[in-house]
Amino acid sequence: MVQKGRLLASLGFFFILGACIATFSPSGEKLLRDVLMTTISPFVAPPTDIVIVTITEQTLERFPYRSPLDRGALADLVQRIDKAHPRTIGIDLLFDQPTEAEKDRRLAEVIEAAESPVIVASASHDDDLTDKQLSYLSRFAPSAIRGLAALSHDRVDAVVREEFPGRVVNGNWQPSFASALAQTAGISASQAAEKMVYYRATGIHPARWTIYPAHAAAFAPPAWFAGKFVLIGVDLPLQDRHATPFAVLNGSVAGALPGVVIHANALARLIKGDKIITPGAVAAFGPFVLATALCIWVAWLRISVLVKPMVIIGAVVSVLILEATAFAKAGILLPMVAPSMLLLGLSGFVAILAWHRDSKERRFVQNAFSQYLSPAVVAELVSKPASLRLGGSERLITCVFTDLEGFTSLGERTEPEVFAAVLNEYLDAVCGLFIEHGATIDKLIGDAVIGFFGAPGVQEDQAERALKLTLATVAMSRRFRTDVKSRGHDVGVTRIGVHRGPAVVGNFGGNRFFNYTAMGDTVNTAARLEGANKFLGTMNCISEEVANSSDDYLLRPSGVLCLKGKTEWISAFELLEDGRMNREMVEAYSQAYLLMSARDKTAAAAFASLAIQYPNDGLVAYHLGRLKQGEAGDRIYLEGK
Repeated sequence: MVQKGRLLASLGFFFILGACIATFSPSGEKLLRDVLMTTISPFVAPPTDIVIVTITEQTLERFPYRSPLDRGALADLVQRIDKAHPRTIGIDLLFDQPTEAEKDRRLAEVIEAAESPVIVASASHDDDLTDKQLSYLSRFAPSAIRGLAALSHDRVDAVVREEFPGRVVNGNWQPSFASALAQTAGISASQAAEKMVYYRATGIHPARWTIYPAHAAAFAPPAWFAGKFVLIGVDLPLQDRHATPFAVLNGSVAGALPGVVIHANALARLIKGDKIITPGAVAAFGPFVLATALCIWVAWLRISVLVKPMVIIGAVVSVLILEATAFAKAGILLPMVAPSMLLLGLSGFVAILAWHRDSKERRFVQNAFSQYLSPAVVAELVSKPASLRLGGSERLITCVFTDLEGFTSLGERTEPEVFAAVLNEYLDAVCGLFIEHGATIDKLIGDAVIGFFGAPGVQEDQAERALKLTLATVAMSRRFRTDVKSRGHDVGVTRIGVHRGPAVVGNFGGNRFFNYTAMGDTVNTAARLEGANKFLGTMNCISEEVANSSDDYLLRPSGVLCLKGKTEWISAFELLEDGRMNREMVEAYSQAYLLMSARDKTAAAAFASLAIQYPNDGLVAYHLGRLKQGEAGDRIYLEGK
């Protein structure tokens, strides 16, 4: 059921991803293409041999009526331009119905008698013209060259993004208005639709074409039109204006261009040979295929969840910059939105799978090791699985050894089941204190618990933690002895040894079995200090390196020890619970200890007096015994003990 649920979830994810790509990528590609065309396209220099003559509001003011256009004035304009010997004249106006007969006749005669080629805008049934309109259109200046004036508007947002190449009319191919103009100069045009090239000025604005208002063109010098492609059309606010890519950043008003200007852009592309290149599928999707492979690999890696999105987003941005550069430099248009969505979707899917895998592994590590290892070590393994490899590094640690006095004899006197229950109860209590104080449990050996502070995580307050753990363990041991005794069993005190210093910490063992542990002289010294307690009569033995870490604890000097197997002397202290009685005892003890360390002959009497006041003090009894045997000073040899 779990596998089936995961399969359905995966299928659902890919269905949603596909639906999102199909829904949003087409409009996203168009929007991005419009931005690229407006901002960084390489098409910035339209040819100078294209001149546009526009009929504006100021032109209409000079006509006797606004509509229809005064064809007598138009005839004068065409005749004037023709006398300047232009290369071609293109009239982007539909003559699909009669106006004033005399003016109609005169304009038709001027067009047909022109020395320069004249292209007249045409249309067909596909442009929603009636038969009557088409009949008149075909009879008007019948010898003139025709070019379909239609434009290719996007079906969704009506933006003109594709060139209209022409269409079959009455069984014959009829070229577009721009194609017909180009053909008069011997420039062939493809019958396949091309992507519209818009020439831009510096920045985000349309190119500045050479445009003369019609009412001024009548007085223009012939040199303005000689040898040029002259396009005549309207530039009116509410007539023959079309949305272009410039509308994205310039607004709908400034981005709507007159039809004659759009024809000029199409003609300019044919003259210059400019083209938006759309490579085949392999080249088009190649960069994103490589980027997707990289991102999927990164998403599957066992690296930080913060690094993955940075790398993936960086890869997407890098490819987008690369493809934008290709368009800016060479007019190469590659798909960007759909591949980006697919890349992000697949990378996200794989990242989720990797997260599920890592979570499963973390749970496995936690479940497998939490019963056997310190939580600190388990947390380190979960966050850094690579730390499972063999090897170690030197760290500054504070090592703690504990041992329960008399537990071996208890095992000899009780049933195994009872012994195991009591042992587990004790170990659970001690290990709980280790964990509570942030220690790493190294190992359990019988009733001994060994641990340390300072690894795997750095703990600046490790010595203070060890002192707090020592006090807590002493208090727990006292309660445990009382509780166990009430059940008919006798156990001794818990003895503790604590030392601070460098040690090698890591995984040691073989490939099949290894242990996270600490090794070195610091560990050995802590073990020797724990063993020294039974000779000194103390419950804990704290090295000077730990005792000097804080002034907030009540400690008394135990002696300057030469431990078994050691050649260096180490000052040891016993940590006591802070309280008035203990402070008074420590003050009196310290005075006696100073006498002893100074080899003063009155030291024995001082300790004898302490023994009377504190008959249960094991350390006082130990020193009194030494002094009675003739020993002096505070240096104690424990070699062989």
